[in-house]
Amino acid sequence: MLNEENTRYPPNALNVFGIRFAPLNVPIERRKQTLGTLIWLTFLPGSFILSFLFLYLSYTRLVFLAYLGWIWFWDKAPENGGRASDFVRRMTFWKWMASYFPMEIRKDAELDPSRNYLVGYHPHGAVAIGAWVNFGTEATGFSDIFPGIKLNLLTLLSNFNIPIFRDIVLALGVASVSRKSIEHIFRQGPGHSVAIVIGGAQECLYAKPHTIELVLRKRLGFIKVAILNGALLVPALTFGENEAYDLFATNEESIAWQIQQWCKRTWGWTMPAYFGRGAFNYSLGVLPHRRRITTVMAKAVDPEEVVGHPIDPHSLTKEELLDITQKVHQAYIDRIYEVWNKYKDELAPDRIKELELVE
Repeated sequence: MLNEENTRYPPNALNVFGIRFAPLNVPIERRKQTLGTLIWLTFLPGSFILSFLFLYLSYTRLVFLAYLGWIWFWDKAPENGGRASDFVRRMTFWKWMASYFPMEIRKDAELDPSRNYLVGYHPHGAVAIGAWVNFGTEATGFSDIFPGIKLNLLTLLSNFNIPIFRDIVLALGVASVSRKSIEHIFRQGPGHSVAIVIGGAQECLYAKPHTIELVLRKRLGFIKVAILNGALLVPALTFGENEAYDLFATNEESIAWQIQQWCKRTWGWTMPAYFGRGAFNYSLGVLPHRRRITTVMAKAVDPEEVVGHPIDPHSLTKEELLDITQKVHQAYIDRIYEVWNKYKDELAPDRIKELELVE
């Protein structure tokens, strides 16, 4: 029987002037799943609304201005591993959200808790939903699947300039993606690891459903940081991320593409034109579609195994470091293709092309 997990509209969806509305008898569990996802979507706009409200009200204005000064000039938590709260990471609505798609983590190999890891998340998709839920919360049980691994999801430092929103993501253990932040986390001891959405803002422009197009060819920085800090690299390939939203694709000759590139150069991020569904309809809105999202954690790439000898980062010349980085980078790409070829028929049966490195 058809359902929202394998088609856009359930059989009993009501069609009114081309808009498919949800039936009245939707089970309460599915309503809770929608509510959980809606709560997640309110974080950013809700933060702006509350900020303006606190600035507008005379009896909260001074306190909020003091808060702004603290977060912009004194609070160093984004560069120091975040401020994770297990309570926030395990809040019930995260599980509702994970069940909405549904979402899961699969592992191809164990991760040794005596080592540090740099996890590369692919693809970015429109908003990297899989990274947010799988790594920023415990909704899919990351800590149970990989006991002893304390993972921090990383994002742009500019995201921590947004009042209120930044404290929410800090509570989820999210930290800055700078090299200083990464090395601080690694220095906390064995098992402390980071997850980075490698393709970044550029890759979200390629988030077309039923494809996986990666911006990875020239991304060597994360490989170099892992090598210099003795960390192993774990590709995390996510199937279904690009199906969560419908993308209005732009080509490189279009004005829209040029505007998106200007935004990326100016602010470090850009916004693809995309749409999903609504809370009570399946045709238009900001909610993601119900599409199964599965993140496959590949076997770790050990730089020393790739080059065949121990690596002393303090004795490497620039030429030696570049040579090792390029070899490890290729091994990392090969590992991604191994995962793709192993799972594509099961997890991407509706693909319209094979995985591709577009940049």
